[in-house]
Parts: sequence; C-alpha cells; structure tokens
Amino acid sequence: MKHVRRGLAAVASLALTAALCAVGTSTAAAAPPTSRATPQGHGTCTDTAPGSALQRQGAAWTCLRAEPASALAPAPVRVGNPGADLCTKDSSDPVVSTRKAYCTRHLVLYELLDDKQAVIGHADVMVVAASSMASLSGARWSEDVSAYVTEMTPNVTGVTLSLSSACSGQCTAGPPAWGGAPVLLHSGQGKDGGTLTYTSTVGKGFHSQIQPTYRVDGTILGAAPRTTHTEWLGPEVRCDDEVGNSPGCIVMGHLADVTFSKSVYHGAAVAYEWAQKNLSGRFGDADHPLERFVDPLDPDNRNRRATTCDRGPLRFVRGATGVPNDSCDEYPFASTYQGGNDGALCVDITPRQIGGVWDVAGVTVDRGSPPNAPCIRAHVDNDDNKAAGGELGRAVQSDRILDSEWYQVIIVA
Repeated sequence: MKHVRRGLAAVASLALTAALCAVGTSTAAAAPPTSRATPQGHGTCTDTAPGSALQRQGAAWTCLRAEPASALAPAPVRVGNPGADLCTKDSSDPVVSTRKAYCTRHLVLYELLDDKQAVIGHADVMVVAASSMASLSGARWSEDVSAYVTEMTPNVTGVTLSLSSACSGQCTAGPPAWGGAPVLLHSGQGKDGGTLTYTSTVGKGFHSQIQPTYRVDGTILGAAPRTTHTEWLGPEVRCDDEVGNSPGCIVMGHLADVTFSKSVYHGAAVAYEWAQKNLSGRFGDADHPLERFVDPLDPDNRNRRATTCDRGPLRFVRGATGVPNDSCDEYPFASTYQGGNDGALCVDITPRQIGGVWDVAGVTVDRGSPPNAPCIRAHVDNDDNKAAGGELGRAVQSDRILDSEWYQVIIVA
C-alpha cells in the first residue's frame, strides 16, 4: 500500500511539473514582440520587409519626404516652354514664377534608417514641373515634368518614383505623369517627358483661385517592396471667365503690366511716359499702378473719355501743328479708376519727334500746370491713338486684368 501511495505521489508530482512547464512555455510564446516607435522628422516611413535585402543590411525603416529646392542646375524640360527658363533661377522660393509662367522644384528625399532611427543611406531626387500660360486656349494648362537623381549613397541601388497631382478650387487634374507607371532611377540618372494637366471649370462672369498639390509614391530597391509617399504644394493660380470672350488663367502674386513701345505707338507712348514723369500722381509706374475700371453700361468708356476730351467749357481743341489726323489721347486711361477726369483739370501737351526720335524731350505743354494736375490730354495722331488702345485691350486679355485689379504701364524704346 505504501508503494502504491508513493507511485501516485510521483505521478502527481510529474503531472504538476509538466503543467507548470506547459504554462511557462505558453506564457513565453504569447508575449507580444517589442514595438518600435515610428520615426519622426523623416516624412512618411514604413518598416522594411522581414528578410529583405535592406533589412539584412541593417535598415529598419524606409522613409520619404520632400523639401523645397532653392537652387537648380538646368533641367531637361521641354524646349520652348517659358517656364523652363525659370527653373534655373537661384531662389529660395520653391515656386519661381511670372504672371504667365512658373517652375516648381522640390527635392524628394529617400532615406534608410536603422533601428535607432539613424540615417544609414539616402537618395535625393529633384522633381521639376515647368508651365507656360502665355498661349492658353481656355482655362487649362499643362506642366512639363522631369525627375533626376542629384545624390545617391552606394547602399541605395535605385529608387522608383510615381508622380501625380490634384488641384483645389474649380479645377480638375489630369492623369499622373508618365502614364502613371513608376519611373526607375539609378545613381546619376534622370527622366524627362512627363506631363501633368489641369482644367478649370470656372463659369462665365466668375473667377477661381486654384492650387495644385503634387504627390510622389516611391520605393527604395531592396525593401521587398515597401512604398511610401510625400506631398507638396504648387503655385497659386487664378482662372477666370470675366475677361474677353474665353476663359484663361494667370499665376497669382504678380502685378499685371501693359507695355507700349515709343517706336511703335509714337506720340501716344511718349505722352504716357511724360505723364508718369511729370504729374504728381506718377500714374502707372510700379509704385503708383493704375486700377482697371469696368462700367457694364459703358463698356467702351465713351462717356468717361468724352468727359475728359469733349465736354465742359474747356473742350480739347484738335488741329495741333505738325500732328496729322490730330486726336485727344487721355491719360490716365478712361478705363481706369484714376481716369475719366474733367478735362478742365488736365494738362494739354503735344509730343513731337526730335531728330526723328520720339522722346519726352519733344513734349510741349500747351495748357495747365503739371505738378497739380491729375491727368493729361495729348495731341496724338489718331492712328497711333487707336493702336495704343488696341494694345491696352490685348494686354487686358493676355494678362487677365480683372475689374478693380492693378496694373503697371511700362514704356520702352
């Protein structure tokens, strides 16, 4: 009987030991793996795939981020695109632009991080998008896109890049660059020929502020596979259907301008230049721009022009000596808030050539006191007067100058 009890006790002891061992083993197997905090300050990161080539080399994370590029070597953007010239300008602004063209340039930074979040490898890819709005047909425009490697460490054998865009406001973006297929880039390589497009749906009589957003999805070769993404903003664009017979777009942040050549518009251009130099208001120069005025009841500004030239006790007297087909050319223009003045307040002048050259030195003052006058009335050949008016109308359309918008008047030789 004692032997039986000892045997049962031994069996019980072995069973208890086995149970405890089983519990210990189960507890150890169920313990969750140690978690890693997502790296901060490196953009969008993803952990490298288990067993991948990069993980075996010590890379725990692959990351992607973008930062503005302040200087840029010439990019292989399409010849004939005015925005391409802007791409080579040294500027701290990631968007270099004029009113009718722009270039965006950003560095896309691919990084390998170890388990302590230290950078152990990287690749820098410049992404450039250049656009011209000078010859738009409707409220749509396109960008010529290039991407090329500026730096790549030896432990990064290559990267892929897919570029797409979206746009805010009344705008629809077209398909991704390069047809949406990822571009494969190795050290020293680049890829041009990409295109991004935008179309504004702005309605008649309205305008809309639009801004593209660019997105890059990319991988570092050897991550098997791990794709990350980064984004950045493009230029601020304004599209409208308020000027002329068709819609169009401009890049915001630039003063519109109207340019008159003295060799083309003769006395008209000289009269405007003289007014800028001699009237106290300096109307139309960079510091004293003109403000476009639109009267829906008088779209050609006939009433305002008549107020300056042909009404009141001091009407403009045509027939100046040496001015064929003499006409009254007013400045500031009747189509501005600064124009439409009572002619009695204006200075009357006659521009003439000196030695065959049109210049302010040839201007004679016929009536009035320049320092205190808000306007001039100039004796100008009617053909030159009309041609200058046509140039103003074309500039209003090409620069998309809206009602109450400011613009500069530039006089060239």
